[in-house]
Amino acid sequence: MSSNSVLFLTYWYPNKNNKSFGIFVKRHAHAANLYINTVVLSLNIAKGSSFFEKNIIVFKDEKGVETHQIDLNSKYYKLLYVLLPLHYFILKRYLKLTLNKQHTFDTIHSNVIFPCGIVGQKLATKFGLKHVITEHWTKIDKFFRVSLYSYSGKKVLNKANALTCVSQQLKDTLKTHTINHKISIIPNVIESSEFYYDPTINKNDVFTFIAVANWGQHKNPFYFLDALQELLITEKITNFKVVLIGDGEQTEKIRKKKYDFQIEFKGIIASKEVKTELSKSHIFLHGSDFETFSIVMAEALMCGLPSVLSPVGIAKDVINKDNGFVTNNTVSDWKEKIYLCYTTKYDNQLISEQLKNKFDLKAVGTQFKKLYEDL
Repeated sequence: MSSNSVLFLTYWYPNKNNKSFGIFVKRHAHAANLYINTVVLSLNIAKGSSFFEKNIIVFKDEKGVETHQIDLNSKYYKLLYVLLPLHYFILKRYLKLTLNKQHTFDTIHSNVIFPCGIVGQKLATKFGLKHVITEHWTKIDKFFRVSLYSYSGKKVLNKANALTCVSQQLKDTLKTHTINHKISIIPNVIESSEFYYDPTINKNDVFTFIAVANWGQHKNPFYFLDALQELLITEKITNFKVVLIGDGEQTEKIRKKKYDFQIEFKGIIASKEVKTELSKSHIFLHGSDFETFSIVMAEALMCGLPSVLSPVGIAKDVINKDNGFVTNNTVSDWKEKIYLCYTTKYDNQLISEQLKNKFDLKAVGTQFKKLYEDL
């Protein structure tokens, strides 16, 4: 029997159908596991061909974290996703008959208020455990506005022994929905062994602006693309290209706008290639209307890139006079800040060192260790 374990409960976690789904939750589990035995229990609800099917996989992942994945597949997966009493029944039974026989838990650590935090609170009450909730969700405001579970969600937040958020911006959002003052910021994990300044990689001959995102809802590449179009027309910046990494519905709209400068659409590429593309570029741009953290901002800075960013996620926490600008999300301000960034000389090595070790596994793991100890 292992003593003093944390049960890391999540509905967002990499699985066989989507290897990158909730990868940031997995990295948090790895960080916590450095200092305290962490067991992951993930409930994955997905579209299936039958009425209802349940599969359980148990394994140790590449970092040695014991992982229990319960897959629920159904034709009616959307309905299944909101049937919280059923989730509770399945998870309670699994805890009672399997996990509690192998481990002694003192804390359930839920990831995201809905459905996970609400079910996690019931489990914590049932088994007499402490309850921590980490919030990552961009749609938290919408959840409290429209969900039938919003009242339960508020009660659960108020009751939790501790709440953590991945950025100051998300903390400010969460504070509007709870009277619980035990809220701290524990960032996402970004490994400096993966993203770092590499002077052996030559910059592109043509001055390159680069942007990396999942180009869906909330992302707004038109802030910087429209600004660059104006800078080109007014001949303030003439010879340049834009590299866009990632996919999503926005890319089609970008193609239709037919900008007068070259745009390279790279699509989805591996993180090693992202690092190379960042290293070959000159300035990183990130246009967005809402973000809870934005890992890619930190990755670009760790590669030594000066950056011009929307005022979302960790932008204001990481940008200073030595590494770029935060805009106010108007095209005129984007235009001004991009031009200022373009005409400023930066030290790439210095930019990359500012964030060194700030977001790595050990740094984040230490924060979780303190959080659990303080409970």
